[in-house]
Amino acid sequence: MFRFSPNPNKANLVNWREWGQEAFDAAQQQDKLVMLYIGAFWCGFCQGMDETTLSNDETITLLNAYFIPIRVENAQRPDIDARYNQDGWPSIAFLTPWGDHLATVNYMPPDEFCNVLAHLHQTYQDQQEEFRAAALNQQTPQSATAQPPARLRASAVSEIVNTLMDMADPVNGGYGPDHKFLHPEAHDLLLYRHETTSESKFLDHVTLTLDKMRNSATYDSEVGGYFRYSSKADWSEPHREKLLADHAGILMNFLRSFILTENDDHRQRAEEVVDFLSSTISDSSGAPFFGCQDYLRAAPTLGVDSQGRTTRTPGGIISIIDDWIYTDANAQVASAFLEASWVFGRPKLKQRALAVLEFLWTNCRTADNGMFHYHDGEPQISGLLNDQTLMGAALLDAYRFTGNQRYMDQAEKLGKLVLSNNSNPDGGYYDISERGPGHLRFPLTLLVDNGRAASFFLSLCDATGNPEYRRAALWALRAFTDDFAPYGVYASDYALALARYMSSPLTIKLEARPGDSDSRRLVRAVRIRLGQYRLTLCVRDSESSAAVYLGDGPERVGPIFHAEEIVSELAASVQDTPA
Repeated sequence: MFRFSPNPNKANLVNWREWGQEAFDAAQQQDKLVMLYIGAFWCGFCQGMDETTLSNDETITLLNAYFIPIRVENAQRPDIDARYNQDGWPSIAFLTPWGDHLATVNYMPPDEFCNVLAHLHQTYQDQQEEFRAAALNQQTPQSATAQPPARLRASAVSEIVNTLMDMADPVNGGYGPDHKFLHPEAHDLLLYRHETTSESKFLDHVTLTLDKMRNSATYDSEVGGYFRYSSKADWSEPHREKLLADHAGILMNFLRSFILTENDDHRQRAEEVVDFLSSTISDSSGAPFFGCQDYLRAAPTLGVDSQGRTTRTPGGIISIIDDWIYTDANAQVASAFLEASWVFGRPKLKQRALAVLEFLWTNCRTADNGMFHYHDGEPQISGLLNDQTLMGAALLDAYRFTGNQRYMDQAEKLGKLVLSNNSNPDGGYYDISERGPGHLRFPLTLLVDNGRAASFFLSLCDATGNPEYRRAALWALRAFTDDFAPYGVYASDYALALARYMSSPLTIKLEARPGDSDSRRLVRAVRIRLGQYRLTLCVRDSESSAAVYLGDGPERVGPIFHAEEIVSELAASVQDTPA
């Protein structure tokens, strides 16, 4: 289903096609170039492109006559976006009929864009045989030489953390001197680093950033929620889109900060995020969440006054919602709601999280291909790595909070599918399970995706006791051993997984009334004093005084009712056996 700017436009008059082999077959049969348009639901330049350039009669004529136009959205097809996006949205890539890349442009006014179309069409007509020969050569199978597995560098965690701290803005918070993104994954890593080293500078930077974000225009004080990024370093010039996945991460940041600091402002801010998600970006069924909220300026309204003169009323700012259900982001929200349920003492949040997972498992999955990426009335796009691992991680979180074996079994099914369908024989896991036309001929082994995969497999190992999954985590981590500095903030997920891999597992069981302040003190002591372990926190409701148990088995220690009794020497005697 194609979506266009909500403002008046004629972009639908372009003969758009879905991405797929059928479109490339048509390009070859008709000897036409492919024009791949990648937009974003919330992108103002994309909306402007629909309203101007793609509504221009000459543009429409040229595209329909001389090109095979394909239209996708970045959230709809992250696999295509990863291969063709250049310099943001819209990214408009021109491909040969065999899928080879020729050129990419971004937003252009009609005259310039039509000149590009005419030039590329003529170039292809003049050099068609050369393009055809190049395509045949690229399709010849190349022999691959297997590389020996690389060795992990324990120093990589410190290197990535040091890169983050070098980027940290000590005045405004966030990372980098210019524009600011939310980057909850970077906060996750720094909070973990604080817990494992007790160094306050990591916690201080996260709390500084969260406070600066909340007290700036990047927070929507009218309806709640956080805009995706600011063009200015002090968070004062936000671009007005709010993404579901960002809010899942921000919620987890505030929850963790609240547990570590007992700063009631952060509790309130976490509850603000919950309320925003539960109202503005929420499905009426009470289960899954929508992809994003955006704001745009509506087109002006023309009318006639009492004297017959034409009037023009400026368009106002209106809210629009991407009401598709994305598996990866919904799984992250489910994990965050499970955490919030015990911190706040709000059992309905756990019920909502479990309902989300049930919807995804029932409506966005097949037995052979695992999770689909999104649901627009029907499940769409299967086999993406992130969907499998983030859903698997959320299912393991559900197991931690309920003890229901069914969730562990479901997570293990997804883990086995990843091992079967996404494994790269040279190390790591591919972002896709099936190859396709164009650059989907080339599966990618991506750092962020593999960091998440490694964390999922470690959690699966700790839940099941099966050492196969620890080896699976190692397979993801060993695919990346070079300099991580160029990745900047985007190495955070990998560093967190690597740090957890190098730690011994330890299960902690908390029995407490949801929302009980004593339970938070116990968990804070666990995280600070036992941070050197790879902790798995299992939460069970109890009407008795808050207590924790260290270990999971006949040798476990507990109940422990007082935070000062939690010491590393006690945990060392009962630590779970490394897989």
